[in-house]
Amino acid sequence: MPKLTPQFMFQAALALVVLAAGLASVFGYDRMGARFAALGVGVVVRVAVGVVQVLAAVALMAPGRAAYGAALALAVSLGAIAAHASVLGLDGAPPAMALAAASAVVLARNGADFLR
Repeated sequence: MPKLTPQFMFQAALALVVLAAGLASVFGYDRMGARFAALGVGVVVRVAVGVVQVLAAVALMAPGRAAYGAALALAVSLGAIAAHASVLGLDGAPPAMALAAASAVVLARNGADFLR
């Protein structure tokens, strides 16, 4: 059982948020489905992005794999920011920006995971 340090709690909170976003994408929650439809991409892309987010959440909580999860979450978040900047409008971008920042912090703290 990991120690409940502030770093672990931050990482766990990020994993929960990424997991929730991933499940919303996979199951086509109203807003997620509408945003992907507005981008003009199909259901397959929406589900694939959701699966990547779920994998990121799992990796964030796996010992020695947090950097991989953070990198996946960061990549998806940057894609969401790009989608908001180009098509969807920046009014919905702050959650993606917050996830990107949190993912970057976890990635910076666990970068040594890549060397294992």
